[in-house]
Amino acid sequence: MGSVRMDRGGNRNRQFWLATAMLVGTLVPTIVFAAVMNYSITPNSFQGHVNFLAADEQGGRGLGTPGIERSADYIANHLASSGLDPAGDNGTFFQSFEVSLNPKLSDKCRLEITGAEDQPTIETDFVPFGFSGSGAFEGDVVFAGYGIVNDDQKHNDFAHFDVNGKVVLMLRHEPPSWTEDDSDFTPHAQFSNKIYNAKENGAVAVLIVNRFGEGEDRLQRWRSGGNAADYGLPAFHVSQLFAELMIKAGGAGNLRSLQDQLDAGTPASTALKGVHIKGDPGIVRETTMTRNVLGILKGVGPLAHEIVVIGAHYDHLGKTIPRSAPSHNAETVDQIPQIHNGADDNASGTAGVIELARKLASQQPLRRSVLFMAFSGEESGLLGSKHFVNHPTVELENVVAMLNMDMIGRLAEDNNSIQVFGTEAAEGFGDMLERLAKKHAFDLKGSASATGPSDHTSFYQKKIPSLHFFSGLHEDYHRPSDDADKVNTDKSVRFLAYIEEVAKSIIDDDARPVYHYVAAPAQVGGNRSRVRMGIMPSYADSGEGLGVDAVLEDSPAVKGGMKDGDVIVRVGETKVKNIYDYMAALRDKNPGDEVEVEVQRDGKSVTLKIVLG
Repeated sequence: MGSVRMDRGGNRNRQFWLATAMLVGTLVPTIVFAAVMNYSITPNSFQGHVNFLAADEQGGRGLGTPGIERSADYIANHLASSGLDPAGDNGTFFQSFEVSLNPKLSDKCRLEITGAEDQPTIETDFVPFGFSGSGAFEGDVVFAGYGIVNDDQKHNDFAHFDVNGKVVLMLRHEPPSWTEDDSDFTPHAQFSNKIYNAKENGAVAVLIVNRFGEGEDRLQRWRSGGNAADYGLPAFHVSQLFAELMIKAGGAGNLRSLQDQLDAGTPASTALKGVHIKGDPGIVRETTMTRNVLGILKGVGPLAHEIVVIGAHYDHLGKTIPRSAPSHNAETVDQIPQIHNGADDNASGTAGVIELARKLASQQPLRRSVLFMAFSGEESGLLGSKHFVNHPTVELENVVAMLNMDMIGRLAEDNNSIQVFGTEAAEGFGDMLERLAKKHAFDLKGSASATGPSDHTSFYQKKIPSLHFFSGLHEDYHRPSDDADKVNTDKSVRFLAYIEEVAKSIIDDDARPVYHYVAAPAQVGGNRSRVRMGIMPSYADSGEGLGVDAVLEDSPAVKGGMKDGDVIVRVGETKVKNIYDYMAALRDKNPGDEVEVEVQRDGKSVTLKIVLG
């Protein structure tokens, strides 16, 4: 744990970074501002940052690309010109860390069963997981139930069962009885926990097969590129047919009977006698360095050692095949790698960091210090924020709150609803947020927990009160169409004025915020449904049902008459209060099924018939 240089050396470092930026001025625009008292954030100043960060020239700000490096320099230049001191490594504005990226399959990828006449084939019988480790392996195959150790349920698939040096076959997910709503899962069902359980017990590889009763048996599609983590153990998704062949050959009956046995609470771990596998995931990974950007504005007085973090991630998806593309083989425009500029996600939040840094710097002195941060690697699993909280450049115990901006740029002209996560992350946050929302003529849609898929979660897990500001999902989310000209800069500046007042309320308060833990609901990723309605749901608590931020073009929902702004209150016989009720209602449905959906629209109840896709 280090400390930030906040003495006269900071001025020298600011001058160094400004001079460096001027040397590369052909790549990174350099704007040196004189000290401005009461600086005003304008739509033009906000839009200028979005335009630069989300330009095609930055290539989508993917990890390991020249565009993300230019973006980091651009942010550091503006923090320096605003008068902030460097807060990164060795008196710089940067904190560097290594990331793994671009996993690719080589021709070494294989699974072979010793002595078998017919060998399994990739994409039909098996596919490596993106988080698989690398390297050749071989071993006898054993069936280890769900691969779970759960003391609360008195369930241990590895108890009195030797998997050392073995290839472990296990079921996906967990017994449905472990949760009240079987569309949700406990953390024990996560791939990472299963892999680490096997690894800790000495397994050499893991094979995971889908449960019966969860729809069609499909293998996860391999996606080249991206930035998947490496869990350190070869791991494959295998078909039910392939698993059945191994179980039958090993004299262990059949997969469905073993699943029923496990779900009834009876252990079912067993060796598959005579079944021996050797293989290699064939995954080749690259590594690269990337950078968080950090600048600090020093407070004055007895609370100056306390720090409020204001942050946003500046990375995006780079140039890749759109994630909605149905296949990597079809000769369609969707199969061609395209630049994902990420104007809203998250050039908008990064622009907010730059502008708030200049605004607060013009209003000194502040009672607490403010650490402005632009994180890298968020799209790959909150890598930058996780690295910072595990290797802080300030005393983490002095960080009193974290304010995160991720996608703050797409409020429509007729929409004054803002979403804030973490309304109960500290005592008094809810009342303060609501009071200031009314002052700025916003309708606050809050979620109590500060746990979610953005960088605030890394801080909240360290018991730091955290808030996440969000303008809502839209049909351009993670699509090449998320471009700068779609950002509503006027509304974004209004949103920033609200966030600024929230920040100042914490910065200038006599009392440090008192951390309050609120358990997050199960992640949507646990959903078992294989159907789609075609909506962009609101992830904020509405108290009435599931809000629909957008209905996608040519979707089942739009064909059934659903409209933007509808609130879903019932799907079939299931009452819907939130995203999890909605997922549960669709869990057992199949494409082509017609469902009755009740929505609230303009204060009236409307019943729709929607044929699921």
